[in-house]
Amino acid sequence: MKLESNMKKGKDDLPLQQVPIDKLDINMEVDLERALELCGVGRYQIFHCALMVIILGAAMLEMIGSSFILPAAACNLDIPDHLRGIITSIPNIGVILTAPFWGRAADTFGRKPVLLFSTAVAGVIALLASFMPNLLSFALCKFAGSLFLSCPSSLGFAYAGELMPRAKRDLAVLICNALLMLIASLCPIFAWGVLSINWQTLGLQPWRVLTSVYATPLILAAAWLTQAKESPKFLMTKGKPGEALEVLRHIFSFNSRCEKNTYCVTSLQSEEDKSVDSECAASGGSQTTWALLRPPHLKWLILAGFLMFGLFSLLNGLFLFAPNTINKVMTQSNQPATICMLMNQPENQTADATCSDSISYDTFQITAVTSVVYGVLVLLLSLSPLSKKALLVGMYAAVGANCLVSALTSNRIIAGISMSALQITALGIGPLCAYTVQLFPTSLRGTAVGAVLMFGRLGSVTGANAAGIFLAGACTATFYGFAALLFLCAGLSFLLPRDQPASKVG
Repeated sequence: MKLESNMKKGKDDLPLQQVPIDKLDINMEVDLERALELCGVGRYQIFHCALMVIILGAAMLEMIGSSFILPAAACNLDIPDHLRGIITSIPNIGVILTAPFWGRAADTFGRKPVLLFSTAVAGVIALLASFMPNLLSFALCKFAGSLFLSCPSSLGFAYAGELMPRAKRDLAVLICNALLMLIASLCPIFAWGVLSINWQTLGLQPWRVLTSVYATPLILAAAWLTQAKESPKFLMTKGKPGEALEVLRHIFSFNSRCEKNTYCVTSLQSEEDKSVDSECAASGGSQTTWALLRPPHLKWLILAGFLMFGLFSLLNGLFLFAPNTINKVMTQSNQPATICMLMNQPENQTADATCSDSISYDTFQITAVTSVVYGVLVLLLSLSPLSKKALLVGMYAAVGANCLVSALTSNRIIAGISMSALQITALGIGPLCAYTVQLFPTSLRGTAVGAVLMFGRLGSVTGANAAGIFLAGACTATFYGFAALLFLCAGLSFLLPRDQPASKVG
């Protein structure tokens, strides 16, 4: 058929959107990208992206939930202030140690089985943490669970993009990231709902109930993942075109509500990614993690990794101290004072004879409302026509400015809102992950996303410990330091390449 020959000519391809489905050859052999386009974008992609958002969100709740668990457990577990940064960063330490392993495992054994196993185990161990009797056992349990969190906290972006046609791939990743902001708003809402109930009448500690609430979504997400299909891109890289075609038939049938045998593609071309070919030529055909450390991948890995480092040092570092900081601000006198003036007051030190683990209503109200508002803002910006580069530059600059406002303002409400605005850094995760998907070939994509996010986790550990150590002793300098890091990231974002046209994204 003429159409079939046209589809094999590369740049002379006939636009599939202009061809009625009933005019397509029922015996077509096309490449994977064309086959995905013929599947259409519909119910299956919505189902799959929603699942990835739930998994990513469940991992995020488990990791950032400590910002509310630790203040509530301060008295029961006898947590000193100088250890809060270390305990807050425990999930990220485990992620850093295992990120290369999980990324490579996903590229070797498949997206679905690796993601299913790691999500389920992480959820079970996180649930066990709620039963630990003391701080040491709680911290060890959290660390054990964190060894499995790297996969559910990162792979979902690549997995979501690989089942989308190339024209919608970036948009899907950006929307998934924006929806994560709305899920993040559940963190203070869950805490508000759980900690406002007098669980002690039932013989339960409120922080234990909250810990189990944050762990449950991981277990439920793992159960839902059993209904997903493996990435056809992964199956093609493993030389399994028949299995990949069966996945595509399922997607087509799910989207169109037609029988699988009506799908017009009967075979897939084994077309290698050009960047994979060049890599194979340089390394004698072997594809390993070390390929990321050679040109042309190394420069993009360093740039994307540093930008993710700066992003997570705020999001999973300084921002995790926002609820505790806002709580201290809201419980002090009404006299005008900056956050740092209030943080350095003697009554905020743990040497005080009276231990307080209560969280004020104003703290819950500010964190919950601002999380929803900022989540909607991030969603709208993700749907806007702005380029990924513009989103990154604007995000880093805006959050850097809010960091300065937080340190300088003497208005408690403005201070609380500006501290909560640090979570807008989540807007950058989607564009940076989309850049990673764009810049690296399929066979390295899972490893690359995991490596870039590993830099982010390193930023989380650095940011959390820096904030935990310096907020009490050098508060103003801490805010200035984080602001300088953000402005540096804004400048470096200009070095990223232009958004690639959809036709060139593999």
